[in-house]
Amino acid sequence: MSKQSMTGAPVCTWVAVTDASGRTRMEARWTTVEAVATQAA
Repeated sequence: MSKQSMTGAPVCTWVAVTDASGRTRMEARWTTVEAVATQAA
């Protein structure tokens, strides 16, 4: 069985977001595999 990479599949990542009041919360962001690879490079 060979390893296959998925392209164009959505990936959920969690990011910390600070609002205007200074409170921080976690927010889910959906991106494609290509976008994640580009940001990591």
